[in-house]
This record gives sequence, C-alpha cells and structure tokens, in this order.
Amino acid sequence: MNLVSCFVEGKDEQGRLLRRTLMRYANLGNVLILRSVSAAVYKRFPSPQHLVKAVW
Repeated sequence: MNLVSCFVEGKDEQGRLLRRTLMRYANLGNVLILRSVSAAVYKRFPSPQHLVKAVW
C-alpha cells in the first residue's frame, strides 16, 4: 500500500479511486495465490462466487 500511495499521485477523486482499485486487484491476486497454496483458504473460497459473496 505504501508503494501504491507513493507512486500514484493525486489528491482528487480520480487518484483516490485509482489507488483503491489497484489495492483491490492486489488483494484479489493474493487471495487467488493463497487459494492454490493453502487448504484452509481453499475451503473458505472454493469458487470465485464464494470470493465475490465474501466481498459484498
């Protein structure tokens, strides 16, 4: 998060939304990688629909 906040400039709404979107993609990537490595995470999110349901 520190790197994203340092390199993505802008104090307006567009900069804030871009930083938030980038962090959402980074978190999604982490969960998808952990699903393939960890049995506990795979049990928690067995399908992409379970992941979407957990976010909303």
